[in-house]
Amino acid sequence: MTISPSRPAQKRSMFLGAAAVSALVLSACGTSSASDDTDQSAGSSGLDTINVGYFPLVHTSTIVHADQAGYLEDAGIDAELMQTEGGAAAIPSLISGDVDILYSNYTSILLAAEQGLPVALVSGNDVAKDDHGIFVAEDSDIEEFADIEGKSFAVNNLQNIGTVSVYAQLEDLGLSPDSVDLVEMPNPDMAPAVANGSVDVIWQVEPFQTISQQSGLKRIGDMFAGPAADMPVGGWVTTREFAEQNPDVLAAFQDALAKSSEDLQGNHELHLELVPQYTEIDESVAQELTLPHYDTELNVDALQYGADLMEKYGITSGPLKVSDLVVE
Repeated sequence: MTISPSRPAQKRSMFLGAAAVSALVLSACGTSSASDDTDQSAGSSGLDTINVGYFPLVHTSTIVHADQAGYLEDAGIDAELMQTEGGAAAIPSLISGDVDILYSNYTSILLAAEQGLPVALVSGNDVAKDDHGIFVAEDSDIEEFADIEGKSFAVNNLQNIGTVSVYAQLEDLGLSPDSVDLVEMPNPDMAPAVANGSVDVIWQVEPFQTISQQSGLKRIGDMFAGPAADMPVGGWVTTREFAEQNPDVLAAFQDALAKSSEDLQGNHELHLELVPQYTEIDESVAQELTLPHYDTELNVDALQYGADLMEKYGITSGPLKVSDLVVE
């Protein structure tokens, strides 16, 4: 699978630096989106031309299928699909106007909003289910989440929904966040690290979950359980400027994505056809994937719950009102 570069594992990670944030905010104030200074321009075909950024995950098969099945074109959209980096690293491509609509995890979107970037939520995409697992070494004495006290736990980003989930579940058990040593580590490095004892526990999302299972690691439970069950993980975001200038385009995009998600829900054969086309996932892995759960509706209450937990655990420095970020 194509994986974006990531910095080495570390105990603490930082917000975007003040200079970087200032540059992005200034850019957002003075730069139009990839489309035009006014409304989204129509191409020679009469379709609205937009650039859509997506990280090549199983979960983003929604946009690939929407394109290949003709749902975007039927909705009047000529979409140029562009693979991006994951998480917060992709937000600058949205703010600069390289892409008009972007797939991102909600934590990165909310962090961008807190930092003053003009982001607007367009559509949901995936909700955490059993496609996110917690794994330990095959011979580990850790059998369930309650056993992780005092252990090291690898997540792909300390400022991500994984941190929120771990802390919420610890609190539910009467434990403090400090009772676990969270370590930041790229997804591809996690399985080897837990196998050789560098860390005790890892979070694996598909396709890494299937790869970990095939390598003999032990799955001890879902990453999102208890107070973190069914948390929205990723969705589609644009800029305020684009949303204000192109409401019809966004409505058409939402409709196309909903049709695509309906086709994909629980359809393993369709995933097996699609996913190897835009990722580097081996067919042997693709055949055993645990499919994502798709939901294109923006669950504002669930997102607000996540935003409140982000503030509680110090990922954000103050309250965020999610409803203010939703495209009307």
